[in-house]
Amino acid sequence: MKRSLICLAVFLGAIHCCYAQKTDTVKRYFIISAGTVINAYYNDKPLAVETIEDFNDYIQKNAKSMKEAWVVVSGKPKEGTFDDVLKTLSRYKFKHVSKNISAN
Repeated sequence: MKRSLICLAVFLGAIHCCYAQKTDTVKRYFIISAGTVINAYYNDKPLAVETIEDFNDYIQKNAKSMKEAWVVVSGKPKEGTFDDVLKTLSRYKFKHVSKNISAN
């Protein structure tokens, strides 16, 4: 009887440790409004980037931690910084990029 209780305790302890080792599945979101001025939010926090140069510098410094983020870029093609933002994201190989093209 003692032997089966000890085995059961070890087995349950092993299962508990395995579930504690699970990876974090939180999705990171990067929302960019690219017009004449760039407004960007990463995980609901505003970023201090307004020009394409500031945006490029920020991405260059943080690309490694942001590559797996889900990116939404809104704006109009061939107007403002929309095309430049997409070029920067493709240069640093962001995987999950979607475009929200404005009708105006």
